[in-house]
Amino acid sequence: MNRVSILILILFTALIADAQNASAIRVGDSLYALGDYSNAIQAYEQTERSEDKIARSYNAIGNTTKALEYYEKALLRQEANPLTQYNYGKLLLKATQYEKADSIFQVLTNTSPKNPEFAYQLGLVKEKRNDSTAHSTFLYTYLLDKNHQNALYKLAKYAAEDHNFDRAEALIKEGLTADPNSTRFLQLKAVVAYVQKEYHLAASTYETLLKFHQNNVQLHENLAVSYNQTNRFEEAIEQYTILINEYDDKNPSWHFSIAKNFEALRYLDKAQHHFEIAILLQDLPLDESYFALASVFKKQQAYKKQFEALQKAVVENPENQAALYFLATAADNYFEDDASVIPYYETYLATFGANGKFSEFTKQRIKDIKTDIHFNKN
Repeated sequence: MNRVSILILILFTALIADAQNASAIRVGDSLYALGDYSNAIQAYEQTERSEDKIARSYNAIGNTTKALEYYEKALLRQEANPLTQYNYGKLLLKATQYEKADSIFQVLTNTSPKNPEFAYQLGLVKEKRNDSTAHSTFLYTYLLDKNHQNALYKLAKYAAEDHNFDRAEALIKEGLTADPNSTRFLQLKAVVAYVQKEYHLAASTYETLLKFHQNNVQLHENLAVSYNQTNRFEEAIEQYTILINEYDDKNPSWHFSIAKNFEALRYLDKAQHHFEIAILLQDLPLDESYFALASVFKKQQAYKKQFEALQKAVVENPENQAALYFLATAADNYFEDDASVIPYYETYLATFGANGKFSEFTKQRIKDIKTDIHFNKN
């Protein structure tokens, strides 16, 4: 066989190999597109220079270790390929290999400084590494692309966390203008309103989130407080009922709060029931719980129970001025002998003196009782 024939044979063999390689890649791509990732891997393994495709397939089936291994092989075999580097960097971020991810996205950002997504991914890595430059990196992303919703959300969140609420509200408005149904921007809007005690706005925004089937403890709790603060007691009760029934029936704070709302509507038996549960769970300061329970007993005109609850409140916290004063008033309602009441008022004065919050009322009541006793004797 002459030299020309040999060259033709080599060329022909190479063309056949290239055709087979291309065919195997097409088969692998088809399988990948249909979600048959494991068979796609087998097809790609029959080809050359398909490490990045194999890596992508391993990532799709959740084998992060193999995916990283093949991305590294791809980057060793190829010249710098931005797409492969990008996918490798995102997987490093997912695998919490933040130092390597930082290096990859730093290279990509330096190579393509006008690419906003490379900058955004670098910002995510910086954020995970608690790097203070994360915020400026997200800002750089936003300046490159004002439509980058992910960067916009990060900036709004940072502004809210820094209590720069005017800035946060402006960015949230921008995000919701682009996508009125964005639950993450709605969540942020609700939280910013709630923190600023704009309870009507917070409530309406949380209601919108409920329509989008958003459910979590913080949402229901903040909505309950917002309803309570706007005197929508029945709706507050609905939210606390969800919290107690669906999340934690042993949360004393929720039992205490639902009791306060029942009390506001004068459902006194229900209020008493939940106050007593809160006391049994004993996580809240007990003097406050006993004091609140005493308020319900007073409205029920159960003065003995009111007196006993306030005694317990004072035992729990002898420095609770209101509890000690209202213990005296409860004694006033409960005891028939006025002379027996005076020591309770005098205890308040002895404890808190002339500067006590209720001192003037106390001194006047002692004077009135002594006057009544004097005239009754005469």
